[in-house]
Amino acid sequence: MPEKASITQATADLTQPFTHVLLGQVDDYCAYLSRFKGAYVFHQHAKDELYLILEGEIYIDYPDGRSVLLRQNEALVAKANQRHRSRSDKGALVLMFKAKDLFAE
Repeated sequence: MPEKASITQATADLTQPFTHVLLGQVDDYCAYLSRFKGAYVFHQHAKDELYLILEGEIYIDYPDGRSVLLRQNEALVAKANQRHRSRSDKGALVLMFKAKDLFAE
């Protein structure tokens, strides 16, 4: 029997910013739920990752000074090897799709 995931329960488990809960895996990609608050560090990944904003808003910042504002129901793909950071002043709930090994970097 397939296991279902509850976004409501996963959200309740997120007590610290920039931690994540695994909702499910499809082949080599995973869906993670995370709460963003404050600014994460600049970083890059070997593979693309997608941010889908479920609540609130975030910025994706780039080292050259550009920032992209993402609001509820908007998405953005951070391309492989592109330095970036995410930040949220007021807090946000974000669904991320990433290769399963990206959090290990």
